[in-house]
Amino acid sequence: MQELKRKACRNCNDKFAPFNSTTVVCSTPCAIAYAHSRADKKAISEKRKTDKLARAELKVRREALKTRSAWIKDCQKVFNQYIRRRDAEQPCISCGRTNEEVENTDGWKPGGAWDCGHFLSVGSHPELRFIGYNAHKQCKSCNAGSSKYARKGYTVSQDYRTNLVARIGLKLVEWLEGPHEPLKPSIDELKNVKMFYKRQLLRMEA
Repeated sequence: MQELKRKACRNCNDKFAPFNSTTVVCSTPCAIAYAHSRADKKAISEKRKTDKLARAELKVRREALKTRSAWIKDCQKVFNQYIRRRDAEQPCISCGRTNEEVENTDGWKPGGAWDCGHFLSVGSHPELRFIGYNAHKQCKSCNAGSSKYARKGYTVSQDYRTNLVARIGLKLVEWLEGPHEPLKPSIDELKNVKMFYKRQLLRMEA
């Protein structure tokens, strides 16, 4: 009978001459230890699967309890990330400052130097909240919430419109300016919006 090639014991890793092709350990003590090790690994694997299922079930239950306003917040977060990523190489839509200029002055601010700034606010035009043409990367100074009646607020708004016309064209800007039918998306529609912009983010990061 041809002697089988020596192999490493799966428990102690020492080289040994196997009794047959299915032998994987070098001795009885190693066989016992290896069996315990496999049992422990199986138990750990089963626990991980159980924990994963429990987390998935918990997520489903939590989402079932989420209100429409909570879903809007979720969508807004993903949408804002998408806009900032889409416009990563663009200057501020209002003041025209570059990434470097804004980072030098506003980089210290909580949440970073950049916001997703809406041309027409979500308060006055909620139907345009998740329309990409209506939102662009804007520095925090321009998106600081100055009153639209204050000089700064008026200037920021006018500069936004001027630069937006240059970026997407007058026809689309005039379309944004309306009129539009009021919309109140359902939770299912909001889920679709969130999924759409998550996919867009994944495509850009690929």
